[in-house]
Amino acid sequence: MSRTIDTDSTAARVLKAAHKEVVARGILGMRVARVAAEAGCSITSMYRYFGSRDGLLAEVLLQIYEESFETIITLVRNRLGGTGPLTEDDVIEVLPPPHGSSAPKEHAVRSQVLAVAGTNPILRAKLGESLRSRRMRLNVIMDDVDSRLQGGVKLDREVMHVYVFNLNWQYNDLLGDWSVSNEQYRKLLKRTIFVR
Repeated sequence: MSRTIDTDSTAARVLKAAHKEVVARGILGMRVARVAAEAGCSITSMYRYFGSRDGLLAEVLLQIYEESFETIITLVRNRLGGTGPLTEDDVIEVLPPPHGSSAPKEHAVRSQVLAVAGTNPILRAKLGESLRSRRMRLNVIMDDVDSRLQGGVKLDREVMHVYVFNLNWQYNDLLGDWSVSNEQYRKLLKRTIFVR
């Protein structure tokens, strides 16, 4: 996950400037000279904190990705609310739909981050760590849901993990040992694509 940086530090100013630059000009439009100028430091000083343009880009994109994920988690937690019983319809209603109001923006952010992760090993490693952490948080949420579902109904964890994390196979690759195996995928297909 993203490291904690003192909000008054040069590193924090650089991250804020890089974030602003990426939002305004896109990933390819980010220029380290503009970031350094905005942060009020030299490029050499900036690289002392982040190692390289790739290191800086990895921190910024991870921050953007994690902000996007936190928005979704907060929405899910708010919709689940309380401690009372849940129905299957309650759970389905909580899950963000593929074509929700913020979906195009969220999907665009994730696509850009994944595209860069394919060529930026620093981001790839940080994103993999972040995704594994997010998956653990999803397990905690699913524990809560399971404890509140009525009539002995439980979530199918394998299906949930595949739907939430692995529909995009780039995510699956980043999860390493926690990724969906070919065998799990075949079993899932067998259970979900046939009507009995």
